[in-house]
Amino acid sequence: MKNFYKLAMTAAIVGFGLGTLNVAQAATVSLSSSNQGWWNTRDTNNNLNDNYITANVTGNGYRSFFTFDLGALAGVSSATLQVQRFEGSGDPIQTLGLFDVSTSADVLSQKVNNPDIDIYNDLGSGKNYGTFKVSTSGDQNEILSFVLNSDAIADINANSGQFFSIGGALLGDLGIVDQYLFGFSGLGSSATLVVDTDITTVPEPGTLGGAVLVGITGLCLKRKRKAFQTV
Repeated sequence: MKNFYKLAMTAAIVGFGLGTLNVAQAATVSLSSSNQGWWNTRDTNNNLNDNYITANVTGNGYRSFFTFDLGALAGVSSATLQVQRFEGSGDPIQTLGLFDVSTSADVLSQKVNNPDIDIYNDLGSGKNYGTFKVSTSGDQNEILSFVLNSDAIADINANSGQFFSIGGALLGDLGIVDQYLFGFSGLGSSATLVVDTDITTVPEPGTLGGAVLVGITGLCLKRKRKAFQTV
């Protein structure tokens, strides 16, 4: 009998400890852009324009941006930017660079303040989140996926609970011929940030432990009943 009660107490203590453990659960989360568009060196724009053309057209550069509200995201292990192809022009293959953005989301959203050389430069410089070869031909409805590198993942985790923006720029020698990706874009098509994240949940203390205690209690009662049975 003494050994039985020792076993019961040990199981109860272990059960209570289990009730306080964190439980990590992997999840894939898709975030639609809260704002997107372009900034350039010469033309005006407006706040309702969601077009994200990335280009050098008639000597005027256009650089795109995509802003996401990260909410409570944490523990992100991978991230992919997805955008619709729309129309491209110029060389058969363009080189697209994605970059970190230091300009605040509030300032970026005021596209009516175009042109702005400082914002334009910001969208194509700083930490590189990845460089990609993109065809200027193809199905305009195709969703293109750009897997972001470790610098982007680190910045996403560092900006949990805040807005996070990505800048896009054409790289290389663009020459004098019009070169662009994502022409005639927008039109209700929002960019998407797809992330894999570990969501950590903490059960109520004693949730699992309580279950163990209930089991132990039942075992004790069963043993007590057997003590009063002849068989």
